[in-house]
Amino acid sequence: MNKLLSKSALIVGIIVTAFFLLAVGPKLIGSILENGMNGIKEIGGVIMNWYDNPTGFFITYFVGYAVIWKSKLIGALIIILACVLVTLVNIDNMGWIIFTLPAAAVSILYLLLWNKTKRIKNNA
Repeated sequence: MNKLLSKSALIVGIIVTAFFLLAVGPKLIGSILENGMNGIKEIGGVIMNWYDNPTGFFITYFVGYAVIWKSKLIGALIIILACVLVTLVNIDNMGWIIFTLPAAAVSILYLLLWNKTKRIKNNA
């Protein structure tokens, strides 16, 4: 069971992250290539504006997913927090479900895996 959950979390996480990279990667790279350092500054400003702009959510997801590889609990909590925050900020725009449901699924799988791993350690 633990092995199946681990593989499921890994596969779903990689697929969702790959789709998110395809969605936001070209925009970020294009902004940096076109504007140089100003492009990086623009991205910094966009990260703070979560209303109707997915860049901040995506970057927070990527940070959370990177942290998952070191600490499943902290990384999963970062992603869940990002999902809740982007949903609250964009409550009038149900289009965010396209992004938040897959991200929340990744987070929930890793939370379940963390919980399962913790139980196994406590029982040993």
